[in-house]
Amino acid sequence: MITDNQQKVLDKIVSFMTKYGKSPTIEELRIILEQKSKRWVTQYLESLEKKWFIKRDSNYRGIKLWNSIWIQTILNIPILGYANAWKPLVFAEENELGTLTISKSMITWNESNYFFLKIEWTSMNDYKVKWKTIENGSYVLIKKDDINLNENNAFLFIVDACATIKVPKIDWDTLYLLPKSKDSEHKPIILSRADNIMINWKVVDVFNF
Repeated sequence: MITDNQQKVLDKIVSFMTKYGKSPTIEELRIILEQKSKRWVTQYLESLEKKWFIKRDSNYRGIKLWNSIWIQTILNIPILGYANAWKPLVFAEENELGTLTISKSMITWNESNYFFLKIEWTSMNDYKVKWKTIENGSYVLIKKDDINLNENNAFLFIVDACATIKVPKIDWDTLYLLPKSKDSEHKPIILSRADNIMINWKVVDVFNF
């Protein structure tokens, strides 16, 4: 059994090691965890060591992860089909196209709340998620439980059973699905409350490779 605070400390260690390829020092952990005392950090390291999540030695960067922890840092997230970055013409049928393997540090909480969609076309190629643009062929990471619709983020919309990625703008009973593109051919989709539309979940990351 691991407590929430112990899990938080472990996640920060794993995230640091994934990003930098080395273990954090106690001082670095203290700063990352926003604590005033190194002793607070040390107590949690002792608890994690007793529970066989980490092992330590006397070196400056002496925190090590047991092999099983490394396995837990990698997750396979399903690719559930395509979404159009043009008009909503790609039929929104869940059709798994395999998985993408990503670091656990890239998501929060339950990995079952996430899935990927592959983008077709270019209506969002001037929109950035974490400083990365959504291009034709990009894989966007969707978070299922994030439905706080706002005009600053891109969302997955299902319009007449077809999937599209757009930025919403709400004007009374009118919903505009706005493209964010370098290509002038792309125009907003204008919808009303009477239209058959499902506002699905937020785009939280994008990957181009």
